[in-house]
This record gives sequence, structure tokens and C-alpha cells, in this order.
Amino acid sequence: MVATSVGVMNESEVAVANTPIVDPALIACLRSDFDDAGWYVDALKQVVSQRALTALGREQRVPALVELRAQTAPISVLTRLFMLGDTVAGQQLDQALPTCGVAGAVSLGLVQPVADSSSPSRYRATVDLRPYSAVIPDVMVGGGSDSDSTRQLNWWIASDLTSMVTGGALRPDHVLGVGGASTSLLEMTIRKPFTSALDMGCGCGIQAMHLATHCERVVATDLSERACQFTRFNAALNDMQIDVRAGSLFEPVAGQTFDLIVTNPPFVITPDVLRGDGDDLLEYRDGGMSRDELVRTVIQMGPDYLVPGGYMQMIGNWEIPADVDPDSGWSDRLKPWFSDRPVDAWIVQRDVLDPAQYVEMWLQDADPHDADSEADAELDIGESGAMVGVEDPFGLVDSKREIAYAKWLADFDSANVGAVGMGFVAMRRLDADEAGGARGIQHFDLELTGRRPLGADVERTLDALRLPDDLGALTLVRADDVTEERHFVPGTPDPNVMIMHQGSGLGRSIMVGTAVSAIVGACDGELEVGQISAAVAMLTDREISDVRAEVDTPLRALIRAGMLEVATCSKQSTV
Repeated sequence: MVATSVGVMNESEVAVANTPIVDPALIACLRSDFDDAGWYVDALKQVVSQRALTALGREQRVPALVELRAQTAPISVLTRLFMLGDTVAGQQLDQALPTCGVAGAVSLGLVQPVADSSSPSRYRATVDLRPYSAVIPDVMVGGGSDSDSTRQLNWWIASDLTSMVTGGALRPDHVLGVGGASTSLLEMTIRKPFTSALDMGCGCGIQAMHLATHCERVVATDLSERACQFTRFNAALNDMQIDVRAGSLFEPVAGQTFDLIVTNPPFVITPDVLRGDGDDLLEYRDGGMSRDELVRTVIQMGPDYLVPGGYMQMIGNWEIPADVDPDSGWSDRLKPWFSDRPVDAWIVQRDVLDPAQYVEMWLQDADPHDADSEADAELDIGESGAMVGVEDPFGLVDSKREIAYAKWLADFDSANVGAVGMGFVAMRRLDADEAGGARGIQHFDLELTGRRPLGADVERTLDALRLPDDLGALTLVRADDVTEERHFVPGTPDPNVMIMHQGSGLGRSIMVGTAVSAIVGACDGELEVGQISAAVAMLTDREISDVRAEVDTPLRALIRAGMLEVATCSKQSTV
């Protein structure tokens, strides 16, 4: 059942430059044509080879173009036009869109005639438009975020043309489609029924659309008017209503609170010197603030827009000083950001890049096909070898790209930045009567496994931050995917190293001792931790207090990881 919202604008009146038009009648025709053509992700795999699909993942369209140009079915025509940037004949497009037609597609701002007298009656796409598929928990039917009931989503998502199609650098107000960061946030979002949700920095609207599958009212905001319009169009195309508002950060929702906030903000750490040069910075990644100030601002402001017990989840980058170990000391700068904020928070650093790696990644993101090199070929080089009209304090004459690279590195060096952390933040606002008063609990994890948590993992970890001081009253159940690895010195009967491995979640490995191993092995939901600890103490001829002190910290880590699940909690341990 599609969720509804209040305050939805009359988008048919909205016109934003170089974006699709929201005309409900024409969009209904377009949706019907896409459905009749069977233009879905699964169907694409039947008409495009795996080799071509793999090439598309590398931003290479030629194999798919070669295959599809020999096909005339509507699904092939639509894929060539909207995904691969090929031109198609008007007659073919009319056949692929029998209800909407070429005229309707032009009116919606999706296609335009090719401006070439040698190619009459041919059209090219003005937007990237493609099928999207996902399997989601059917939380509206029967569950929380770990429901076994699922359903398939089949949508179509419009965004700006990619550089694979245009062959050039992205425009400054480029609106991204569904990328890796978006997918990460989608997977880790808590999915259970909520009354209200906010997608801040909505881009093409994919987060807001997913929120609408389990939230009654969804608001989507973005500083970019173009992003807002793409979100409106995508919501209309997929027959859902979302309240879309333009504005910076939380300004469009001043005075409101939400059960769930998700945000993939423009967190890229961009030097002020590049902004001062008037370079074409990308709106979707540059929030206009110095250093990592935007991430700090969102973290500190977010709790004020959450209801008690509400969640906020975000992706971000943060600077790590050069004199700090990026693996062990990265959290020191972040801890003050949560000072006096009434939230429990789980902060995970999933990757660490040195400044050069970071700059290279984002320069490549802006221009993956290095179109800048073609522009550089036409630069005016003066007698000194410097580019005329381009400030080059580093004596680099090869390209504007290299000058930007050097300025970016110099900025990091001047700020004593030795690395950049990349990860996510999940927080839950405290209830008024919750233990700990107005001060929350923050837990920082370094997880470099390359795996992403699911929404259920996030919710469970936040719950685990509020475990009782005495774990003895808990009844625990060992997860089915937990295995144990033991290392022995040859000739000795007892292991000197024991490691518990997780098959799902973040795929964690946690070192334990013999007492913890014995307790975990007995966690079948029957006995309390205190009872099991007493038995272990008796078998090993140790004091119960010593055993419980030894196992407390690793048991908490195992619970946070999901390797142990809390079945029940009595008021007081029986031991």
C-alpha cells in the first residue's frame, strides 16, 4: 500500500530548467507504456548480455549499444534511448510509447529532436531514465525491520544524463541517480512502520520513495530546485505522493519533528580556495561549508527534529589529524559533536583514505571520462609555460585538473589533515524518562570488512547501547551464523587464541577467552547469563565475580554485533 502525505504541491504547475515536467495525465500514460513494454530490471537481463551489463557497471556503453541496435522491441528502444544515450527514430519511439507518444515525451521534457538536418525525425533523451528494482521487508503487513515477509519493488528513476552519455564533465547542478552511497543508506535504513519521515538532501528522491513504503507521511528536501523537481517527477511516475520542499538543511521543516530522518548530505570536504576560484563545484557533494563542518552541523541539529525515540541515519566524511592514528584515534574529533545531545549514537568508520586518495576519488567522480583533458588541449599557454587566465601557483601546466589536485592537497596539509574517515552515523533520540537523562551514549566502531549493516543491525546495535549494568539477568540466544576459530600451540591441549566469526551483518570477528566461549556455547535461550557464569566458575574452579568481570565486555560486543540476541531480561539476576 502506497503511503500518503499532506501538503503536496500541484506539481503540474512547476517548471524548473532542464528537468522533467510533472503532468499527471501524461505521466500515467508513460507509466502504462513502460509497464506494457515490460521495461523492468529482470527483463533487461534477458535482452542485454552479462558482458554488456558488466561493461555498463564500468561506465562503458558500447557492448550494450552493439547488442541493442540490432533489436527493435520496445524494451530495447527504451534502453538505448534513456540509459545509453542513443538516438532513435521517431517512428520507433512512437511504437515503444504507444499511449504517451513522441509528443507526450517531448512535452514531459524527456526527449528532444536531434538538431541535425542529416538526421530528421530522430530523438535523443534529455534525462537518464531507467528501471529500478529492490526487495524490501513488507513491514506494512507484519513486521519490524527484520520481517521475513518481503516484496519486490519495480520502479523507474529519472536523473541527469551521466558523463558516459554526454562525454563531458558533470554540470554543477547535476542530479545523481541511484549510486553506491544511496544504496548503502537504503540498506542500512531502519524499516518499520513510522508516522513521519524526512529525506534531507533528496537528490533524485530514491530515499524518500523507499520511506514512502513504510511511513505514512514523507517530506523530501533539497537545496537544489532541480533535485526537488526530479523527486516530484519520480514520485509521480511511480504513483506515490511525497511532500517536496526546497531549502537548506532543516530550514524547510522548521518546527517539525519526525520519527525517522535519513540523509546523504553533500559531505565532501572541499577547499575554500576552489570555491574562491569560481570552479564549477558539484551541488550534490559540496555543501558550501568549510572542512567537515557540514557533517558536524547535521549531527548537532538533527536531534532537535526527532520525536522522542526517533531515529536519524546519515552518511558522512570527517577529517583525521595528521598526528592521530586513523584507526585508533579517529573518534576523538567526533566525540565533542555529540556533547550534550540527547541521543544514543552508533558511529562507524568503514574506510580511511589519505588526502591524495581522497582527492583522486572525488576528481574522478566529477569527470570519470577525463573530459577536462580535452578542454586543456585548447587552453592558451603563455610564453612562460603557464596557462593564461588560470592561476597556477604550483607550476603545473598540464591541466586544470592537476592544479585543482595540488590546491586540494595543499589545503589538507595546511589544516594538518593526515587522513579522511568515511562512514555512517545512526542515532536515536532519548525518551524523556530514559536512563542517562539528557546525555546519550555514543559507541564508535572501526569496521573495515567492506560489508554494510542492514536496518535490523542498526536498530539492534542502538538497542544494545542501553543494556543493563548487570548482564546476569539476560537470557541470550546465539545466532545461527556464529562460528568459532581456535589456534593451538603444537602439543598443547588448550587453545591460546579463540576468535568468534559472524557470517552476516558486518561480518565481525571478535577475540574471546575460554569463559566467553563456554557461555556463548550455552546461550540457547534457556538459562540466564548469571546462571551460565556460575556453572562456568564452578567447572573452572574460579570465583563467580571473576568470571562475570571477564566476560562482561566481550558479551556486550557480541550482543552489539548481533552474534548474541537478547531473548528475555528478568528484573534481577538469580545468581
